[in-house]
Amino acid sequence: MWWLDLKKKKLAIILIIVIFLLIAIPVLCQIFILNQNGNSLLPEKEKLREADYVHAYCKGVEEYVLPDKTRVDCLTETHACEFDWAKKWYEGFGQALWYAHNTGKKPCLVLILKSDKDYIYFNRAKILCDKYGVNLIEVKAKGFNN
Repeated sequence: MWWLDLKKKKLAIILIIVIFLLIAIPVLCQIFILNQNGNSLLPEKEKLREADYVHAYCKGVEEYVLPDKTRVDCLTETHACEFDWAKKWYEGFGQALWYAHNTGKKPCLVLILKSDKDYIYFNRAKILCDKYGVNLIEVKAKGFNN
């Protein structure tokens, strides 16, 4: 029964492709949404603002103004991204959903982490982002853990 072996091989190949896509899609989303070398594009100054990170990492329109006068930090072809400091994750989460609703794009929350201590906020955000389909991206601040 050679056709049974062929079916098993096809099924194994399909399973491998599905597993690869499940691993690759989140990584590819981050590559296409944000500049991967953003930290090297940050200005040389001691105290950086959220806007400095938006400017360095955004691969789209910065400060896109919606009809209600709110501003999307970074509007790409596929995502409406809100950048925020990790401890303000709850504000950024709501803004990302609002911007996505008003633009028809996918929601994206970019959290800027200053140190390992900020992972407590990142992990809280991850729970809700996973539940509500918000793409969550971490950016380590210049001088992370200093």
